[in-house]
Amino acid sequence: MLRLLTVLIFLLPVVARAQAELPAPKLILYIVVDELNHEQLQHIQSKLSREGINRLSGQGMRFMAAYSSDLSAYPGTRLTSFYTGTTPSVHGLIGEQWFDKKLNKYVEAATNQPEGLELTLNYNQARSISDYLKSFYGPGAKSAAIGMNSSWLWHTLGYSPDHLFQFNIESGIFYDMINTQEPEWLTRFNDNLLRSDLLGRQWGPINDISSYSEFQYLAPSREKEFRSFLYNMKSGEGKAFERFSRSPYANTLIRDLAVSLLASSDFGKDNAPDVLTLGFTARPFVSNGSILAVEKEDMLIRLDRDISSLINFIDSEIGRDNYLVIFTSAAESSLDHSSAGKKGLTTGVVEYNKTAALLNLYIMATHGQGKWVLGMHDNSVYLNHQLIKEKGFSLKEMQEHAASFLLEVTGIERAIPTHDLIFQPETETLLAKNLYPTRSGDILLSLQSGWQSAVSKAGTRQTANSGNVPVPLIIRGWQVVPGAWFEPLEHHYITPLILKQMGIVHTSVLKAPRVSLLKTITTEKQ
Repeated sequence: MLRLLTVLIFLLPVVARAQAELPAPKLILYIVVDELNHEQLQHIQSKLSREGINRLSGQGMRFMAAYSSDLSAYPGTRLTSFYTGTTPSVHGLIGEQWFDKKLNKYVEAATNQPEGLELTLNYNQARSISDYLKSFYGPGAKSAAIGMNSSWLWHTLGYSPDHLFQFNIESGIFYDMINTQEPEWLTRFNDNLLRSDLLGRQWGPINDISSYSEFQYLAPSREKEFRSFLYNMKSGEGKAFERFSRSPYANTLIRDLAVSLLASSDFGKDNAPDVLTLGFTARPFVSNGSILAVEKEDMLIRLDRDISSLINFIDSEIGRDNYLVIFTSAAESSLDHSSAGKKGLTTGVVEYNKTAALLNLYIMATHGQGKWVLGMHDNSVYLNHQLIKEKGFSLKEMQEHAASFLLEVTGIERAIPTHDLIFQPETETLLAKNLYPTRSGDILLSLQSGWQSAVSKAGTRQTANSGNVPVPLIIRGWQVVPGAWFEPLEHHYITPLILKQMGIVHTSVLKAPRVSLLKTITTEKQ
């Protein structure tokens, strides 16, 4: 025993030295686009410049079959899975909101209100990539995010974030939601914003209107009638900069603030890797319901130019091989079917609030008066466990009773009671990956093809595609082997693979497929 202990003590400096010699990027940059899907990216790629997204793809690894197994369409769920390297069954962010059975109340997954920030960070039950880096490299490994008042950006930061710069759509400036002391560079940046006439700008097509996809799919007889567009940034009602925040100029501001952060601070400069997330948008303030409307395509073309100039700056400031850039999306983009179903077509909207009210009336007719249904959110239906217990009914039978009614609702394809799912030993099925017992609902819903839920206040829209959704994913820079990967890959495995390259063990790496993403590293024998 003493001999074994002596050997272990002798090896400790060797192991520590080997870990210290493992390379690490100075910066991990996440470019996250709200409402962009794989199909749209492929469709528009030929219209983009060589220096933006196409440069990332050409010089990096493009995952052609990356996908998310998350059932919720809430951006925070997808990003939490991606940043933690786990699934909702582990991290617990099952949707935009849920009924917490321990607290006996509904909770929001994220909020931009100061009093709820600590709760927001702690709803995630798994460590994020920035948490692993802080544990390994110390507090010098910083995490930050920049966005346009997007509450889901909180889920990218980990438990001990350093900065979250959000755009105030009332005042038109950026503020740090974590630090009350504003750095000088941010004060200068905001002063320049106040002097500029952001609301005086107009937004029209950057290219000839006939080059856009919406025009190209028109019948020749309708081409003369095709609309162009020219929008003012001043909002007719609501917050002063609300319209501006969903225009291409918002993305340019995010790029500019990122450049100011990197140029005016030590972010991405030392040997401890920092994590920076940029929350761009491809969700214009106006849409005709098309999956690639002219405004959306124009936003993406302009965003590509912003990405090009951003990459040029970071390549020069930090060095191409010294940082890692990861391009992906926050949420699926889908057609708006809010009126289609009313026309008798095979598409439409399932109104969750109305459906929950009808379900409650149905249960009342068979089981007596009471609020049997607490609500429907994301893909979950929540029943009143306390009332069911007081009335002496079986929870399992009540779930099955409610599910049988929901299967008759137009637009709902499946209604699956969760009672038996919670106790089954299988953990790798799609449903098992999305079950978190203290938060998941009593019934999981999937919608019929072409159907969707109404848009929530945070912009979440459940669709028939929820679960195993293709995700755009490109990784370029530090240690990346250029090429394309065509085999299916759950996107959350990227985090453990990156951490492994830095000598940090993530438990999910044991299940991760062998992907030729990063270069093989060898260390000299001591």
